[in-house]
Amino acid sequence: MHFGKLDAAERDVLLQAAILAPSMHNTQPWKFRFHGRTVEVHRDPRYELPAEDPERRMVLIGTGAAMFNIRVAVAHLGFGTTVTMQAELDGTLAAELTVDAASAGDAALADLFPFLARRRTNRGPYADRTVPIELREALVNAALAENAMLEWVTDAGRRRRLLSLTADANLADATDPARTAERRHWVGGSRDRDGVPSASLGPRAIPLSAPVRDLGASRTDHSRDIGKFEAHPELAVLSTLHDSPRDWLVAGQALERVLLVATANGLATSMLTQAVEHADLRWLIRDPLSGWSEPQVVLRLGYGTEVPPTPRRPAAEFVETDVAVTTQQDVDQ
Repeated sequence: MHFGKLDAAERDVLLQAAILAPSMHNTQPWKFRFHGRTVEVHRDPRYELPAEDPERRMVLIGTGAAMFNIRVAVAHLGFGTTVTMQAELDGTLAAELTVDAASAGDAALADLFPFLARRRTNRGPYADRTVPIELREALVNAALAENAMLEWVTDAGRRRRLLSLTADANLADATDPARTAERRHWVGGSRDRDGVPSASLGPRAIPLSAPVRDLGASRTDHSRDIGKFEAHPELAVLSTLHDSPRDWLVAGQALERVLLVATANGLATSMLTQAVEHADLRWLIRDPLSGWSEPQVVLRLGYGTEVPPTPRRPAAEFVETDVAVTTQQDVDQ
């Protein structure tokens, strides 16, 4: 690293890591601007989902995941990172990450670097196999390291309740023309840049309360083969203390750390965020006995077969070279 700036090779490592983060419908709603040793992380309103994510909760969770991947890449290069979060919704800037050449990288973060490209959202059936207690605790600690809490759903009644809420959200989605139109734009078919291709949807699950999110929006995708899913899914709820845009960035960093630790330990993962996306259902996810009362993501974890990666746009398209960044008002005009 040259003193005072990142060189081209280092910028590329950070950028390639960032764009591997998960995002709702794989829209990849990020832009990055490099100056000196700092990376500005911006939302990209062109790739947001106004019908399904009107609050921008999920886009900021995805942006937080991209931030975490940058931190992992910086640690891989042997340095530390200083994070300044912004996340004011009247602008696109979410955070600034400054590479500290004077501090050593976090070894635990650096160890996750090989798993950035191996992380997948696996919507297929998982084996009826319990996640070992030691691994559960490791994932809980991964969330705590990012100032969030991961709570395993061990009570059968609460598990049924979560799946029932998921089914309610699925029905609400299916009867909302704006949501289904938006989903058809991003899901299905053969895709090589963004969105979720049919090959990544997995088999159909019946009934609606099955432990998987079926994103199929076209007739072709609705006619996929039916799969037999696990009878007792392993679910966990990722929560934050508060529920502001900054907390959504915190949730995204915690989510990605959990996903990468899970990947490193051979677990398959997927997200059941449907109920979180509906304000009238989200509060029902809360555990009344828990002090951490703002659920952000419901996770399904287990042991599944390998699935293909979802596509990514070319890295150069994510680099913002001008000081001015597109605003939502510009998009609407």
